[in-house]
Amino acid sequence: MTTIEYGGGPSLEQRRAFANLESGGHVPGYMGFCPQFKYRYGHTFGKETSDIAKDLPYYSGPRIQEPLRFFPVTDENSKFETLRSNFKDHVSERMLPKPTGDNKYTGEMIPGYSGDIPQMNFKFGRTYRTLSEECVDQLVREYKSAEMKRNKLKESSNLLTNLHPIAHDPLVKNHLNIWTDDMVKRNSGVDSNKRTTEPPIPGYKGFIPRMDTTEHGLAKRFHEAAQSSLETFRAECKNHFDHIDMPVTRLETCSRPHTSIPYKPKSNYYSARIFHQEGMIPDYEGHIHGYQYHVGKNFGNTTRDLEVCAHPYSCYGEYVKIKDLTSKYLS
Repeated sequence: MTTIEYGGGPSLEQRRAFANLESGGHVPGYMGFCPQFKYRYGHTFGKETSDIAKDLPYYSGPRIQEPLRFFPVTDENSKFETLRSNFKDHVSERMLPKPTGDNKYTGEMIPGYSGDIPQMNFKFGRTYRTLSEECVDQLVREYKSAEMKRNKLKESSNLLTNLHPIAHDPLVKNHLNIWTDDMVKRNSGVDSNKRTTEPPIPGYKGFIPRMDTTEHGLAKRFHEAAQSSLETFRAECKNHFDHIDMPVTRLETCSRPHTSIPYKPKSNYYSARIFHQEGMIPDYEGHIHGYQYHVGKNFGNTTRDLEVCAHPYSCYGEYVKIKDLTSKYLS
């Protein structure tokens, strides 16, 4: 008997019988994929793989026994073909291409070739030449089978009548014109322009003025906060342009005594001051004049008691100016 190196030795069935492997079991040392193997324990490698092949209907152990199928073989899905096409009805012998100097996979491949051979990692138990020829034969058969099916599909598609374009069909063109005219009539009364104070839809990531920097965006839904912020911004812009249109008057520089605070805005007076009389919101992180010298109260009560928030004027600078003038002439 010749050695295994030169193609001799015991056959695969004799080796499996010598190792006492059950049907569907792998040879110990097999490094390929085996489904559900990592969830099994308590038995030997051959016993576990054999039990897996018995429990899983779509797995039949090593591929040399049965071809791998996509689905469990039942009466309903028996019509499905196997994953590997046999192609033996047309060519019975092996389809090994002869070496021409340009082709990569040929017959009689030399042992020691370190390149990739399709399906070679899932073959074992025989010599390199036998396994490489089997892999190349399988690759060529699958390619020829796919090419034959593609040609049959192309022939069947050529038998069907060609579809004619309908872009220039007058019936289609008239129908589209009627539909367009009808849509224009329906949307003629709809105003597509949005108002400046109309809030965007929830999820809008763009910039909305006065929403993140004032109390208008605090503890409100996005729709209400956006609408309130836009209305405030519109009122500020209107107030700004109204002041620009007002005539400019000269400031009296003559000295006169002041017995009391000479001016107090009306209740409906609009102001863009930063420090409001109702105090600052707790999330405000800017500087507040005199806040660091007051303790014992919460943030809201402390800011309401400060001069920078309690004064009734349009800005803190105007209040300080009038306060200095009053203290100068009353002292």
